[in-house]
Amino acid sequence: MTTPAESETSPRLTQHGMLVAFGHFAREIGLPEQLATIPIAQKTVRHTPAAKLTTFFMGLLTGIEYLHDLTQAPAPLYHDSEVAHAWGFTTLPEASGVSRTLAACTADSLTALNRALETVSHPFLERALADLRLRNQPLLLDIDLTGQPVSDTSTTYPDAAFGYMNGEVRLGYQIAAICLQTELYGRQWLAGQQHSGDTVSAPCLLALVAEAERRLGAHPPRRVALVEERLHAARTRLTLLEARQMAGTQQATACLSLEERLTAQIHSAHQQLRELQRQPVSRRQINPHGRVTRLREQINRAEHRLGRLRQQWAVAIQRTDRAAAQLAQTQAEITALEARRDQLAQDNQSMAVGLPCCMRMDAGFSTGPNLTALIELGYDVQTKAYGSSLLQALKKQLTAVTGWTRVGKNAEMTTWSAYRLTTCPYPVAVGLECFHTPHGEQYGVLIRYDSDPALSLKRWFQMYNKRGTVEAGIKQSKTVFNIQHPMSRSRVGMQMQIALTLFAANFLGWARTWLADRVTTDRGSSHRRLAGVKLLVRIAANSLAGVKTAAGELWIRCSSASGLAGVGICVTRSGLIQLALPFL
Repeated sequence: MTTPAESETSPRLTQHGMLVAFGHFAREIGLPEQLATIPIAQKTVRHTPAAKLTTFFMGLLTGIEYLHDLTQAPAPLYHDSEVAHAWGFTTLPEASGVSRTLAACTADSLTALNRALETVSHPFLERALADLRLRNQPLLLDIDLTGQPVSDTSTTYPDAAFGYMNGEVRLGYQIAAICLQTELYGRQWLAGQQHSGDTVSAPCLLALVAEAERRLGAHPPRRVALVEERLHAARTRLTLLEARQMAGTQQATACLSLEERLTAQIHSAHQQLRELQRQPVSRRQINPHGRVTRLREQINRAEHRLGRLRQQWAVAIQRTDRAAAQLAQTQAEITALEARRDQLAQDNQSMAVGLPCCMRMDAGFSTGPNLTALIELGYDVQTKAYGSSLLQALKKQLTAVTGWTRVGKNAEMTTWSAYRLTTCPYPVAVGLECFHTPHGEQYGVLIRYDSDPALSLKRWFQMYNKRGTVEAGIKQSKTVFNIQHPMSRSRVGMQMQIALTLFAANFLGWARTWLADRVTTDRGSSHRRLAGVKLLVRIAANSLAGVKTAAGELWIRCSSASGLAGVGICVTRSGLIQLALPFL
């Protein structure tokens, strides 16, 4: 290893060593310039609105818990001139100024922010997708819903509502987010949407999928043939219903015609009976009582038959009405399916068809309509059963000879390969999980629709449980970036915090790759520690370091008193150089 030339400048101290490196990386990818394009109706006194928004993003990268930490933390960004210079500013604004900027943001500001962040993200996302294509790996999307609680007594958070969050009922919001698993940068968040606290998972799914497809610029091949099969079945059912309606109408008409004849017969018999009773006894025929009896019996039989006939007519009318209602419903279903088929076919023609894609989600998203929509959209699906009815139905099918496959240390599975759910028109694979715990056997149900029917139970079990990566990402956003603490009480300000937080997680994934050949270490130190997002934010971005220019290169050297003692970073890289002596 070679040593840098004699120092050209004296080392300058910073309390946020890695944030200085992040600043140079952000300027390389054009982030400050993009943030400067966001329209915010606020005048500039000492700092521009863009500078305040950038400072907020910088604070997220240092893991601030509350907005006032920008000014009042033990080592506030507000006083760190070295960080300001690295990000292209002379000084940084106070927390109060950042708060006012977030409050001044409008829907147009949020739209512009999302567009700016997408512009910066696009090259990295394209590179990650190209890498997945090169590896011939399917896209793997994970989706989740997490709570963002506020104080239960607060009245100043707009649209907050009580809902189930973190295992209890709290006042606040729900954040629905979707991410793509990549080999180059790890987890990449594609979209995040804030909803009121009483929102449940299922209604959020399709909007997130549409947003993810827009970000990716591609989608899996739509399964138009499946919709055609449903159309064929619906048209066949329509023909049967039309025949049933016509038969019911004919039966009702026949009943009415026969009712007219019976009514006429009853009327005639009553008239004969009255005439017979009005005649004088001398003019009555012989045995008048027998004739009266026969007429009355004839009337009784006709009225009894008329009663049955009216019941038959009522049944025919009910069948006809029911068939008519089902007919209208089926006609509407056919219209919807035709529109669905045309839309899916148009999608296959208008947007690039990408790699196969698998969607992993928890039980809250896996309602019948959601499963149906995802399957038709071309996704392979891995999820858990919604509700407990399917679990109970599968347990009833267990017998003494049911075969179980060990899939984990204390887990076994048995499967049904083509199971028909009552809420989904397509057969799916269902797997009954059995976990052997100290408290007894616990059961769960996995659901899969996969283009690879030969997928083993063990592999299926492992793949779904790797979905913990998205849950780890949600936990990371809470414990590292503190997204559970809204740092603005403005409706748009909170949404901008979510957008910047998810972008910060992606940003660190890119920065780790950028840092890979820029980090040098002393003997006994390891830069592998910089692979973790939590360490980058909590330790590296808050570590005491020296910044100096040596041999025309900008170097950052972490203090021996920091958690990254011995780590150096050459920001303006021209070759691999090992620092011989620490700055501090």
